[in-house]
Amino acid sequence: MKSGFLGILNALHDRHVEFVIVGGVAAALHGGSRVTFDLDLVPSLRPASWRATVDLLWSLGARPRIPEPVERIRDVERVRRWRREKGMLALRFQTADGSMEVYLLVGESDGFYGLRQRAVDVTVDQRTFLVASINDLISMKRRAGGPQDRLDIAELRNIQKRLD
Repeated sequence: MKSGFLGILNALHDRHVEFVIVGGVAAALHGGSRVTFDLDLVPSLRPASWRATVDLLWSLGARPRIPEPVERIRDVERVRRWRREKGMLALRFQTADGSMEVYLLVGESDGFYGLRQRAVDVTVDQRTFLVASINDLISMKRRAGGPQDRLDIAELRNIQKRLD
């Protein structure tokens, strides 16, 4: 099984995992030009979906960057507690070959259902994925506030103008 962006996305889709694509990959799917080497997802924290996400990444050889056993990471209540008590915003996995990182943005998961409702359907490789709306991407990038985020916001606004 491929472990690049598309391989991971296809595998998550085929396992009926609930997630919304955000970040640079989402911007690219909207027509953005920036190349990215990470995959940002807002996962549902519904227990079965969360476990399926973690199990799939593990089966593809991706490993969490925090020193915790996978059994603890599979426990969605523990992850919620880490978010509340330690301020964890994302759980980062690195692929086995080190070429890519997958960020599960648990800090955004409280808004998952609203994000999902506003998301757009994008079909790639005969599968339809939920991609965060341009407005949601701009909001997330604004909160992140880095120099690259500001450039991404400008590009996303230009894409939005072309679509209107």
